[in-house]
Amino acid sequence: MSKTFKYIQNEDVLRTFREYQGTILSERPVVIARHGDYDLLLEKLSEDTLGLRIMNTEKNFVVQSRSYDINKTTDALVARGVRHACQKMFELNDEEVNRRRMQIWKWYILDWQKANADKTDELMSRELTWSEETFDVELLDMEAFLHGDYLNLGNTLGLIDKHLMDEKQREKFRNFAIADIMEMTSEDTKDRSIAEAEKASQDVKMHTYQFTVSVEATDKEHARQALLRYLAGDERIKVQK
Repeated sequence: MSKTFKYIQNEDVLRTFREYQGTILSERPVVIARHGDYDLLLEKLSEDTLGLRIMNTEKNFVVQSRSYDINKTTDALVARGVRHACQKMFELNDEEVNRRRMQIWKWYILDWQKANADKTDELMSRELTWSEETFDVELLDMEAFLHGDYLNLGNTLGLIDKHLMDEKQREKFRNFAIADIMEMTSEDTKDRSIAEAEKASQDVKMHTYQFTVSVEATDKEHARQALLRYLAGDERIKVQK
């Protein structure tokens, strides 16, 4: 979930620092990349020192920082540092998405267990064993259940409202669920559209059509060129059909 937005390309960061260290960077840090709740800031630590800082904007704390002496570094070294920082932001955001998603799924499991207390032992036995020969379709398929119910936005928002009493936390989880489910369902829709388009293209039957025309020419190559020009719309070429 979420994509990395880069406002300055990796290879241009050192050049950008040198260009703006006496103006904008003397006043404040500049966001050069963003991923989810994380910003990568370019800042001026001193006249000769470039700083890169990862900030969690929601919790307002520094995750990681590093610095470079601009007289001793290169574009490639700074670019590598920016690339690593962007990868770090991606990993941190991915961890948070999975943690929040799994918390909602735990609430689904708790509700299901309360409603199906008599099936708990059967469910545990099924999840802890495997058989190629038998498959009980009546027994809950946990993965399918969670995936299907989780993607039902109304069900998931109702579940969040039920289990979270703190208004701030409830709003945070509601916003997360809406963004996550919309992204997941848009990918499903895109995949279906691609599959349907591929199937439609396979169902189209190709036919062969033959047209016979005559054209006056000095030789075969001359005739071929004349026909090509005719097909391209050259009205000067006369043909007999």
